[in-house]
This record gives sequence, C-alpha cells and structure tokens, in this order.
Amino acid sequence: MKKILGIFLILATSLQVQAQIFEVKKNELVFKYDRGTGKYSVSQNNNLIIKDAVSYAVLSDGTRVSSENLNGLSKISEQVVADALGKGKQYTVSSKTKAGIEMKQHFFLYDQKPIILVQLEINGKNIASNDMSPLYMQANINGLGKALYQVAVPFDNDTFISYENESLSKTNKVSAEVGVVYDKNSNHGLVIGSLDQSVWKSGISIGGNQNNYDFLAIRTGFTDVNITRDSMGHGFIKGNRIVSPKYLISYVKDWRVGMEDYAKIHRQLQKPYVQQWTAATPVGWNSWGVIQEKINFQNATATAQYFEKDIPHFRNADGDAFIDLDSFWDNMTPGGMSGDYSQLEKFVHYCDSLGLKPGVYWAPFTDWGHGSGPNRTAEGSSYKFGDMWTKTKSGYHNLDGGRALDPTHPGTLARMDVILGKLVACGFKMIKIDFLSHAAIESTGFYDKNTSTGMQAYAVGMKHLVDVLKGKMLIYAAISPSLATNQFAHMRRIACDAWKTLDQTEYTLNSVSYGWWQTYLYDFIDADHLVFHDEPENVNKARLLSGIVAGTIILGDDLSKKENWQKNMNVYLQDSEILKVIADGKSFRPAGFVEGKSANQCYFKKSGKYLYVAVFNFSNEKQHVAVDFTPLGLNPAQQYVAEELFTKTKQNIKSDLPIAFNEGGGKLFRITL
Repeated sequence: MKKILGIFLILATSLQVQAQIFEVKKNELVFKYDRGTGKYSVSQNNNLIIKDAVSYAVLSDGTRVSSENLNGLSKISEQVVADALGKGKQYTVSSKTKAGIEMKQHFFLYDQKPIILVQLEINGKNIASNDMSPLYMQANINGLGKALYQVAVPFDNDTFISYENESLSKTNKVSAEVGVVYDKNSNHGLVIGSLDQSVWKSGISIGGNQNNYDFLAIRTGFTDVNITRDSMGHGFIKGNRIVSPKYLISYVKDWRVGMEDYAKIHRQLQKPYVQQWTAATPVGWNSWGVIQEKINFQNATATAQYFEKDIPHFRNADGDAFIDLDSFWDNMTPGGMSGDYSQLEKFVHYCDSLGLKPGVYWAPFTDWGHGSGPNRTAEGSSYKFGDMWTKTKSGYHNLDGGRALDPTHPGTLARMDVILGKLVACGFKMIKIDFLSHAAIESTGFYDKNTSTGMQAYAVGMKHLVDVLKGKMLIYAAISPSLATNQFAHMRRIACDAWKTLDQTEYTLNSVSYGWWQTYLYDFIDADHLVFHDEPENVNKARLLSGIVAGTIILGDDLSKKENWQKNMNVYLQDSEILKVIADGKSFRPAGFVEGKSANQCYFKKSGKYLYVAVFNFSNEKQHVAVDFTPLGLNPAQQYVAEELFTKTKQNIKSDLPIAFNEGGGKLFRITL
C-alpha cells in the first residue's frame, strides 16, 4: 500500500510540474511558458532561439517587478487577434505582486507567419516607469552558427555615424530599435525589433561570442548620448497602465530577408500619417551640394535653366524633376523668414513655367541663433526663443550648432504655421526637413504636460508639420531618427552628408549595406546630393551609382556654371536605360560580406525581366572584385551575358570570373533573366 501511495505521489508531482508548463505550437514555432519560474522559451524549426527569458519593469520608486519573482501566481488567457498581419492568438500571462502591481506579458502568434510578437504591460495605481523589458535572457544558445556577427543599427544618421558589423562579443554596441545576430557562413539570423516608436526609444542588446549568444535584452526606455543623443535618462510614462511597444522576434534563414520582412511588418502595423505618395521616383537637384550659403535668385533660376536646356531628359517616369533650395533660401526673403517672399514666389513661377517642381528646405525644431540670447521673438508669435528651448538636466540640447526647440511648445508650433504656411502659399512642391533628431530629445519637462518622452514630443511636432503642409509637398527627411520618421516622410536620406569623393561614396554605401531594408519603411531612401565637381569620371560614376543603388538621384553641383564633368555625366543622367533602374523606387540589396564600418562592394536588384548588379572599387588601385552568384539568385555553374550600362559593352560573366577595375569607380550590369 505504501509503495502504491508513493507511486501515486510521484505521478501527482509529475502532473503538477507538467501543468506549470504552458506550450503552444504554431507554424514553425514552439512557445513555452513555465508558470513556476516565470520564464519563457521559443523554438523555431527545432532551433532554440530564446531560452529562459523573463520580463521586468522598474518603477520610479526603484521597485523592480519581474516575472521570475512571481512564481506560481500567474494565470494564462488567450484571445483571437486579427490585425494587419492576419489572424492568430494573443496569449497573456497575468501575475500580481503582494503590493498589487499587475504584470501582463503578451505574446502574439499568427496563423500564417512564423514570428512571435512580445509586449509588456504593468498595471497599478499612479505608477511610473522609464525602464521595461519584455525580453531579458541570460542563457546560452549555441545552435545559430559558428561565426556569429551583430549589426549595430544607429538611432539616426547624424554626426557621420555608421552602421557597424562586428563579430559577436560581450561588449558590442546596443542597437537602436532593431537588432540582429546572424551566422556569417549560413546567413541564418535572429531579428528582434520594435514595432512602434511613438512613445518609447528602444535598444536591443546582444552578447556572446562567435559560437553562441548568451545574452539578449530588449531595453524599453533606452538612451545613450552616443546613440540617441540624449544627455539624460528616458522620460517616465505615468498612470495606472504602462505598456511597452510590441517587439518582433523572428528567426530566419537569411537575415537580410528577415530585415526586409521586419520593415514590411513595421509599416503594416504603423500606417503612415503622411498622405500616400503616388507619383514617380523623385529625381532632381539640391543646392547644398556646392552652392550652399551662396544660394540666390540668379544661380537658382540658372540651375532650372540648366535642367531645361542641358539635361531635358533627366526626368522621372512622370516627366518631372525637383529643383530644391536648401538652407539660406532666406537670402531671397528681405526681412528674414518673416519678410517678403515675393522673390521666392517668382522662383516658383519660373520653375513652373519650365515644367519643373520647385522645392525648399527647413529645420523646424532648431534655433540657430541661440548664441544671441533667449530674448529674441520667434516668428509667428510673441514667444521668446528662450521659452521654446528644450530643457534637459544639463541645461539645453545643442548639436550641430543648433539648439533643440520643444516640439510641443505653442511658439514652436506657431512658428511652423507661419513659415511652412508661407512656403505652401508660394507653391513649393517638395520640402527637405532637417535636424529632426533635435525634436526627439528627452527633457526635464515639455510644455505639453501630456507629453513626457522624446518620442511623444517628436510625434506631436511631426504630425503638426504634416498637417500644415496639407499634402501639398513631397516630404524628404534629412538628419532624422531612422525608424520613427517613416510615418511622417515620403523619402529619407540613408546616411549623413556626402559630397563627391570615393570615400564619401563608401560612407554612404555603408548605410545602404546595413540599412537598405528601410526602402520598405519609406517610399524612397536617398544617398544625399550627388556632387561631381572636379572629380575624374570614374569617381563620378561611382557617386552616381550610389544614388541609383539607394533608389533616387538628387544632384548637388553648381549648375549655374559650365564645368568639364558635365559633358560625359549628362549622357548618363539622360540615359533612359539607367533611369529605368530607379523607376520602382526601391533600393538594391547588398551581397557579399564586410566587417566594421566598411561598405559592400556588390549590390543587386531584380526588376521585371532584368537583374541589375552594381559593383564598386573604393580604392584608387587596380582591383578584381569577386561576385558570388548564389545570393544574387544566379546559377554559379552558368555563364551569363551582362551589359554594363555606363559603357554599353557586353561581356560574359561567370561566378569564378572577378569584375576587373583599372581604377576606383563603379559598374552597373544588366543581366536578362
């Protein structure tokens, strides 16, 4: 009898342990939650990708609420979910502390997508937090590969920052908003990324070594002066309910495909606030490339004349081109930005008469005259600039020579009303908006008391900008947060400023090498103004090709002058076969492998019956660049005929036949499939 009773107790204990494990299988995913430990794991295709992860939140009084400290107190509920990603199930694990703080861990699994979304919610009375993590893991995962790398994604494109691709280590940089760890040999990778930047800044931390990753953390409420530009901690979210963004977790056979899917999912869930862009891929000119502060009515209209007479066929598929006045357009408004806009109106009418689309520029969230003191009256209101400055723990936020303005302040908003209103009234069809990261800075207190974080302030300012423009302009974002801007702009510059040299072309292409997937977040991404001035033709072709690879062509030379480069480059700019490459507005995908802050030498894009392949030599020496056919979707055993579109020469290419360069430059091949 004792023996039978003992067996019964063992079985009962076993059943009790099993009951603690909640398991769901969906598509290729297996999700397990251990109610006894408050930890969860995720497998995909029998590969363990998340092991013993917990969720936590730190409250403003220092209390740390963690799922692993709520052992056995949780309950699990499920409900049907149907959103832009399709149908699926939401599983919620609810737990409470003895003090009555409720933690809800939300897990979303979809019927048709092998992904999982995670989200954390904290409920209580008058609570506050600026530090949450739906996923915090310290456990060894060694099945991803034997040559692991991490891509660090910048928060924005300021200060000539670069993407970095480094061998995985314990001390790698935190990646802003989205992180990826992948195996160099197989390209298998794990992608983790925020799907909403309207409230929180997020960081993705990944640690380990080349054989395994043993640390993963989503940091909701992430700031770092070298990444997010903030000199202080993240703002607190207060109330009875605090919710993190949803985060994507996806294990993929090719991390590049995974990043593209992440961007597409992000755009599906966060619909653009800006009106849909239905016109063709933008092409045109911007004055900051060479003319810069010397812009005036004479050289601006001379540039429009150049487009009419010298490059009449450099147009997009709609027959349009933009002539964009950058900073210092107020040289043409006597009395400053509150002055006489009649000369700008005359410029707009002149462009219209030539069938060109006039563009303009502004940085709405910066004060460039802060050195003259706080008591200057801002345009559009009686407010003083000193009242509008964003306050931080260190005083104010100064970067790039500009001081940040509080995007929620009525003076900032009124200034946007009057200046943007005047530009709309002039008839401009495009606006380049700049230094937008200044609007996302954390503050000790915004004017709008319902705003407590930098990203909330950013959304207020950017929504107002879109509203004032009334759908009248193409919105092009220059320096700006990489992900949060996608709701408010049609087009975004992929890197910081670049001009004409090979090293600047390589700098730009670093951001395309690791940020090309933003082509699915925005209608267009851009390689900045393309300057050819006094460089040899081989260098100029590489610079032009960097724009083609990014997806648009915006020129930057002083076209009011005749220069030697124009004769040859104008041929390429008006080549219908080259212009067809950018007709779909999408970026090329990188191929090959490079480390650190370098740029890939090979990029490709399939469009219709053609495969376009761009190959670069960033050195000034002879070089043979090997092209791996496999990631391009070509048969390595087959020989192909490729036409080089700059020279109009055809050649046979094979996987084992490197592309020969006699000097630095770029080549654009078109292969008929």
